[in-house]
Amino acid sequence: MTHAHLRPFGDFERLSARAPWAIFPRKKLDVTYRDIAAGLAACLQRSESQRAELEVQISHLWDVRGRILLTLSIRTGFDLLLQTLRLPAGSEVLCSAITIPDMIHVLRHHNLVPVPVDVDFETLAVDGDVLERAITKNTKLLLVAHIFGSLFSLDTVLEVAHRHNLVVVEDCAQAFVGTQYTGDDRADVSMFSFGTIKTATSFGGAIIRVKDSAVLSEMRRRESRYPCHANLFFFKKLMKYGVLHGMSTPALYGLFLHACRAAGADHDKIITSAYRPSMALLGLMHRRLMCTDDKYVLLRKSKSEQLARAIEDLPNVSIPGHKAEKHFYWLFPVCVPSPRDVVRHMNEHGFDVTSGATQLAYVPSPLGHGYDPVHAKSIMSSLVYLPVTPETPGWAIEKMACCLRDALRSSSRL
Repeated sequence: MTHAHLRPFGDFERLSARAPWAIFPRKKLDVTYRDIAAGLAACLQRSESQRAELEVQISHLWDVRGRILLTLSIRTGFDLLLQTLRLPAGSEVLCSAITIPDMIHVLRHHNLVPVPVDVDFETLAVDGDVLERAITKNTKLLLVAHIFGSLFSLDTVLEVAHRHNLVVVEDCAQAFVGTQYTGDDRADVSMFSFGTIKTATSFGGAIIRVKDSAVLSEMRRRESRYPCHANLFFFKKLMKYGVLHGMSTPALYGLFLHACRAAGADHDKIITSAYRPSMALLGLMHRRLMCTDDKYVLLRKSKSEQLARAIEDLPNVSIPGHKAEKHFYWLFPVCVPSPRDVVRHMNEHGFDVTSGATQLAYVPSPLGHGYDPVHAKSIMSSLVYLPVTPETPGWAIEKMACCLRDALRSSSRL
């Protein structure tokens, strides 16, 4: 694990963290400047005539049977799936109670009704009993999400789905940890994202694995009619994020945030679709899959576990998913009594803590607020994300734990 390449500037990250004005960023892009350079080169070298060949190469890296559709994003792939399935208007889709709001918007766009299934606090798995009770004659599909970098077994979900003849869609946008897990073979659809802040980012793109060959064929047919993003579009994106990536080293990030605050700007707005991915994007995705940095992911897991141990005895602090079957901590979520006070205190002491910039939310019940998922709602209303990355030094993790303790004490006196 000690040989993982630290982002973005290697061993300089340790020196950068020591600057008096340094601020530890909430997230680092999982990419090197060599990857970005390869993406820029692909903008000049890749042409549309190579699309079919490159798609086959990527597909077989992921699945030897090639049951893959490459799309611009998971939302694009999910929309194509719903176009193909053509579920009756008003059909119910059972969803993990914490998910990305855009997925809910896609469901509603297709006149489908999202119904939340609450999650277990300790594992973040959907509750099997709640799932069983939520099924009605209108239920057609089950959308389960692995969130925060956790993975849970689909055994219970698949057993229930099989008995009720439900389509199972597995959303792994936050759960990619390398090609050792490419989705549960028993699921009808498994979806993985390579968006900007995801593990092994290619600054966009998604892999949608589809078990049913007829469904996959129709999704491919529909996707082939979409216009293609130009390599120039991707070139501009790489240039922008190349600059922002360099600013994520703690010393520069601290200067950036101090400048934003002095100017009265919101740095979240600075940082934070029916198209086909550009050829350059596919070229970069192929490179990232060929050269996955497993040591980097394991270092992130190790640093997160160190932080978990450091805060486990703090009163009124809990970590959702701390007993997950597998957890690689794409994010480090913590539930606290006063999220806003904790965010403010830790921001003032050099840690870019946030409570809502990841776009996750709980799914409200269609029956009204009185039926909202209890655990999911409680988690999302008390959640903050601590900025632990593979680059975070051990001393900074201990400092972060102490800062969280002080923030809790400070908020309790207000």
